Amino acid sequence: MKIRTAIAGAAVAALALSLVPTAAFADDVTRNGSYTVRAGQTIDGDLTVKNGTLVIRGTVKGNVQQVGGGSVFVEGRGVVEGNVTERGTGGAAVRNGGLVKGNVHEYDDGLIRVQSRGSVDGNVIEKSRGNVYIGSSVDGNVTEDDGGHLFLYSGARVDGNAYEKDGGNLYKYKGSRVEGDVVENGSGKRINR
Repeated sequence: MKIRTAIAGAAVAALALSLVPTAAFADDVTRNGSYTVRAGQTIDGDLTVKNGTLVIRGTVKGNVQQVGGGSVFVEGRGVVEGNVTERGTGGAAVRNGGLVKGNVHEYDDGLIRVQSRGSVDGNVIEKSRGNVYIGSSVDGNVTEDDGGHLFLYSGARVDGNAYEKDGGNLYKYKGSRVEGDVVENGSGKRINR
C-alpha cells in the first residue's frame, strides 16, 4: 500500500511540474563583448550584452538590454518579444524586417532608428541627448525627452503620438503619418519638410 501511495504521489508531482509554464525555466543569457543571435537561433529568456554590439537576426523571447559601449541591431527578420533597452553610448536600430514586440528605450546619448521595414509594436523613447529617426512603423508613441532631435521621415507610420520634449527640433517630412498628436514641447521648433 505504501509503494502505491509513493508512486501515485510521484506521478502527481511529475504532472504538476509539467504544467508549470516554461518561462519559469527560461534561459537568461548574459554576454561580455559583441554577440549575434543568428537566424534560426532562439533565446528563451532575457539577453544582456555588456560592452559590445548585439545583432539579433533570430528570436529573443524575453527582454534585451545592452550596457556600456556598443549598440543593438534587430534586423533581417529578427524578433524581440519583449523590450529593447540601450544604456550606453551606442544606439538601437530596428531595420530590414526586424520586429520588437515591446518598447525600445535609449537612456544615454545614443540614437534610435526604426527604418527599412523595421517595426516596433510598443513605444519608442529616447531619454537623453540622442536623436530619434522614424522611417517605418511604430504602433505606440514616439518620444524624444531631452536635447536630441526627432525625425519623422516620409515612410514613418506612428499609430500613437509623437513628442519632442526639450531643446531638440521635431522634423516632420511630407508623407509621414502620425495618428495621434505631433507636439514640440521644449525650446526647439517643429519643422515641416
